[in-house]
Amino acid sequence: MFSKFEDAISVIDRELAKRRPKWTLAAIAWMDFDDVASEIVAHVYKKWSLWDQSQPLEPWVSRVCHNQIR
Repeated sequence: MFSKFEDAISVIDRELAKRRPKWTLAAIAWMDFDDVASEIVAHVYKKWSLWDQSQPLEPWVSRVCHNQIR
């Protein structure tokens, strides 16, 4: 699997890209998807040690993305 965060960045980017078409945020018009994506990548990096490496990465990243966007 992915032992380092840097090795998994393509998976993280793919999970974020799935959410781009659904992105709308009227309350904070000055913040675009790329800003949010950067914040989420930083959050995934901070939480990397919490990922159970015996489990697939995609569902975990998807959950982190979902929680952060909410």
